[in-house]
Amino acid sequence: MLTPFLIMVAAQAANPVAASSNLVQTTLAEPDVPKMSPRDIKTFNQTVPANHPYHIRCTHQVDVGSLVAGTTTCKTNQQWAKTDQIGNENAREIGDRMASKFTTTN
Repeated sequence: MLTPFLIMVAAQAANPVAASSNLVQTTLAEPDVPKMSPRDIKTFNQTVPANHPYHIRCTHQVDVGSLVAGTTTCKTNQQWAKTDQIGNENAREIGDRMASKFTTTN
C-alpha cells in the first residue's frame, strides 16, 4: 500500500517538470480596472480568490461635509500593495528629513 506512494514521490523527484505540470494554473491577464463597470468587477472577482494579486478591491471615500458625494477607487491587490509601498517610502523619507532638522551635533 505504501509502495505506490513511494514510487509516485520518487518519479516526481526525478522529473520535476512533470510534477509541476500536474499543478496547471491558468494564466490570467491583469484587468484594466478603470475601464470596468461595477458588474464587470463583481464578475471578475468571482473567478479569482480574495488573496489573488488581481483580485479587485474598491474603497469609497466620502467628501468632507457631504453625506452622499464621494469618490470610489478600485484597484487590484497588487496595485494597492504598490500604492502602500510608495506611501510608506514617502512617509519614511519625510520623517528622515524632519528628524535631521532636530538632531544636534556636538
